[in-house]
Amino acid sequence: MKKFIYLHFFPILLAILILILSITKINSIFPKEEKVRNKSSNYINNFKDNPTFEDQFLLSNDNADIIYLLGSSELTSATEATPYNFISNNFKTKVIGVGHAGNQCFSIYSQLLANENKLKNAPIVIVLSPSWFHYKDAKGTTSTVFLEYNSDRFLESILNNNDTSLSEFKAYEAKRVNDFYTEINNPSLNLESLSLENESNKSILHYLLYKPVIKTHDFIKTIKSKFIQDNYNNYSKSYNRKSILSENVIINWDSLFNISRQEQINNSKSNTWGINDKYYKEHIKGENGKIKLVENKYNQELKDFYMLIKLLHVKNANASFIILPLNPSYYTNCNNLTPLIKELEIELRKNNFPYINFWNADKNKFEKETLFDIMHLSKYGWYKADKFIIETYNLVK
Repeated sequence: MKKFIYLHFFPILLAILILILSITKINSIFPKEEKVRNKSSNYINNFKDNPTFEDQFLLSNDNADIIYLLGSSELTSATEATPYNFISNNFKTKVIGVGHAGNQCFSIYSQLLANENKLKNAPIVIVLSPSWFHYKDAKGTTSTVFLEYNSDRFLESILNNNDTSLSEFKAYEAKRVNDFYTEINNPSLNLESLSLENESNKSILHYLLYKPVIKTHDFIKTIKSKFIQDNYNNYSKSYNRKSILSENVIINWDSLFNISRQEQINNSKSNTWGINDKYYKEHIKGENGKIKLVENKYNQELKDFYMLIKLLHVKNANASFIILPLNPSYYTNCNNLTPLIKELEIELRKNNFPYINFWNADKNKFEKETLFDIMHLSKYGWYKADKFIIETYNLVK
């Protein structure tokens, strides 16, 4: 008990004193920064390195809505076929990509929960990689990646949102943060609050032990909100979306498909697996890989996926999904992952979310030109995804 008091109450009391004495002076030195939409980028690596985009996340443009493409490493290799380039260059309705390796279901879930007031009718395309659901990645988003996309301002928006219809989602956020809380060096007050909220729900004893600390945290944050002018407070704002524009744009899909498919063939002549020559030489070298399955009951990524779908459904988001393939010539046991892919499809259909599924575990039937390497789409694959997005959101009249 003494250790608990030393670790929690004394630091908190000291923090209150410092906060009251210094925060007004700090605000006078650092005035509130004016947030202006940066229209120059269609791709955001993360919010940690691009904090200005936090306020712009899920917003519409001046004259049309924006389609948000959320995913992981597949978004980092930009080509003219990648949707945030191809669609943005050909339509008034733009696509903005957000994500790099590791930005998996829980990271995306948390970003959307922090901005839940913008979710109604929001056009969101989520790229699901099968690699998220096997081996180490099945443990879910890592703490390091989570913090790249979910700042203290996002977490505060979640904590301060008192909408009772979101109680289940806030509880899940607290549980998942608590899962990796001990991995975080010098966690913020909001991270600690989420962890304590989860701990306090375990039993009456836990509640009695942790609730005073939670209340003290709330008191500190109340004081902070009175002095700090740049609170996110997203939960208190309503948002009306612009419309997606339908245009008279003619796209010769057959030509794009034929040219890009042949390009992938020409660049994969060193192997029969359809893998880019350079990638094959540097990373594959004739070796195979195997899917390392995780039982569904232990698959945290799958659990995060279900909660992500539930949030999107409850908030009436205009969401759609792209299910990526894995190269079945490289992964010799792709069939083992097919039942999980079918579960993803069932959940998407149940919630009426449109999707395109590139998955095919049969190496004799799989269209190998779809991939650039063993798991990332080629230009040919991206053009197929472009066509899906354009048709799903009625960009062409």
